[in-house]
Amino acid sequence: MMTMKKNKYRYTLRLAIDKSIYNYEKKQDLIDFVKKSKVSDVAFFINQEELSDSHITLKKAQELITEIDTISQPLKEMNVTISLNPWTTMNHSDRGLGIRSELDIKPMVSYQGVLSTSMACPGYVGWMEYISDVYAIYASIKPHELWLEDDFRHYKNAPFELGCFCEDHMKKYNAIAHSDLTREEFIKKMFTGEKNKYRDAYLQVARDEILKAASMIEEKVHKVSPNTSMGLMSSWPEIHALENRDWHKLLEVLSGPNTPAVSRPHLPAYNEVSTLQYARDFEKYTVATRTLIGNKHKIYPELENYMYSQYAKSNRFTQFQLETSSSVRADGLLMNLFSMMGVGIDKTYKYDELLAQSKEFADFMYQNGISIEDRDGIIIPMTQKVAKYKIGDGTLHGLMASQTQWLELLAIFGFATRPLDYTDQKFVNETIALTGNFLNTLSNAQITEMIQDNFVLLDGDALIILDNRNLLNLINADSIEVIQPRTGKQVYEQFDGLTLSGVKDSRITLQTHVGAYVKVHYLSDMPKESNAYNRYNELVGPATVANDKFYIMPVGEHEKYGWEGEYIDFREKDLKKCLNVSYLVDMYNCKAIFSGRKIIVSNWSMDTTDGINFKLDKPVSKISITYRDGSKVKNQIIDVSSHNNIYHADFKVPGLAVVYVECLE
Repeated sequence: MMTMKKNKYRYTLRLAIDKSIYNYEKKQDLIDFVKKSKVSDVAFFINQEELSDSHITLKKAQELITEIDTISQPLKEMNVTISLNPWTTMNHSDRGLGIRSELDIKPMVSYQGVLSTSMACPGYVGWMEYISDVYAIYASIKPHELWLEDDFRHYKNAPFELGCFCEDHMKKYNAIAHSDLTREEFIKKMFTGEKNKYRDAYLQVARDEILKAASMIEEKVHKVSPNTSMGLMSSWPEIHALENRDWHKLLEVLSGPNTPAVSRPHLPAYNEVSTLQYARDFEKYTVATRTLIGNKHKIYPELENYMYSQYAKSNRFTQFQLETSSSVRADGLLMNLFSMMGVGIDKTYKYDELLAQSKEFADFMYQNGISIEDRDGIIIPMTQKVAKYKIGDGTLHGLMASQTQWLELLAIFGFATRPLDYTDQKFVNETIALTGNFLNTLSNAQITEMIQDNFVLLDGDALIILDNRNLLNLINADSIEVIQPRTGKQVYEQFDGLTLSGVKDSRITLQTHVGAYVKVHYLSDMPKESNAYNRYNELVGPATVANDKFYIMPVGEHEKYGWEGEYIDFREKDLKKCLNVSYLVDMYNCKAIFSGRKIIVSNWSMDTTDGINFKLDKPVSKISITYRDGSKVKNQIIDVSSHNNIYHADFKVPGLAVVYVECLE
């Protein structure tokens, strides 16, 4: 059931102020912007980006927080809450500044043995004491929220990447693994093969020390300011999996008795990208993070327009990011819209007009939206344990395990999707999409049960796991051959005899922008949707296979391109022919979130649709459509026509728009 949210959608402005150039005019610009834009919280940066002085002294921290307290007083008088965004915990990367000799902070060491100049070793108690003391100073002005930046992790910006492998850490890892290895020897074993004691040792230490540091920070902050909520910023789920992040436990540790922690997932477009690419990345990062976090903590996704101005991102794209945050039923946004060098508000961007225009609709979507846990549709399970079981190839990037290929593809094809944080739930008679990386985290018994009790979608990487586990019998097969792309052995799959999108014998590439083709030897004559062919139109083997138990797409993930070759209407139409779930019909690049009779439709392209068309196994005679028109929220009741549970309404959804649909009997 849908849980009603009574509060309004919150705008938080992240803002940098440099006192040396902050004058009356800048002060008035800030006040005017906050009023016009309907911002209700301002999170002031501390020691940020270009103005960062690396790890500052406690005295400097006190000076900075005193300045912010003074600058924020006019906002408090307007009933705007004041939050704080310190920019350094461990530090994001080395930028030429070292660690002050008077601070008890040890530098981090990368997996390649590189000694950092300014990034802190996360397991060193001196740094833990220091950062928790600094945060206690920040808490002294009683901020509404106090954020941990996205440098609060073991994986750092390139070229440094994964830490920490200092001498003290190596002793910890070797003690747990009962080994006596050099860093190079340990790394090789940790990165190679499947689950192993060396990787487990690293993951155990990484999780424990991040929780210990978080606990120390929370304790000191809430001792000073019991009503301040801690906030956790984050980036890519597969990066956090490399440190064995326990999302639930970490947010629990950061929570006070009456101040549950809040979370800031990443919105994956600091600069404007193709909306079609953003559609995929939103599922891969934002939806996946929200799924793993769960529904106990408010989320404020990050909208950042780096390097700022309309040269970085158009206002229409910014507005679309804001309004599609309803897809994860966000509680608001953390918005980094202006330069972090302390210049204040740039009025020429007209962000205040944009934010004011979207506010009423954002409030409506917040109050009436669909939470991930309330969605109907294809279950796409994922787990934060994925790095523990990933089959490594000896490289760091070989441990980065994506689990969202099906989620990205199915969502963009307009299917009802239900991403799920897997904690050993049982499923019966469901439709479940399984990637190889996720499947590899299950026991043989769990795999058997999941496949036998449900309709499952399997990719090429999942077939490789079934072969590794001697479980090919579950799909009536006894062997596979993994054939890499661009070897000349297979170049396309052909849907022999089928007409898809009005094209008979349509083809999808097997040569480029996809991973390996997995040729399966089935024990019985399985119903084939397509076959694989070489350049000379010679049959190589079966490709897509579907029956009343499986949809098998025997294509792996390319390390660079993922499944780009699969984003074509022939794949979409074949999936919709074989899957009995709700979905949009003939609405290119539109997504739909289904829950009972409610549908959120979002158009992630520049094109206006011909109407709203959807498959739903419920009787519908009319639909109620709520949408934004300028700054107003409007509603229309429209009759629908239908054929075989596919409904059509004459309502055109503009490009980069979100509409809320209720299906009426």
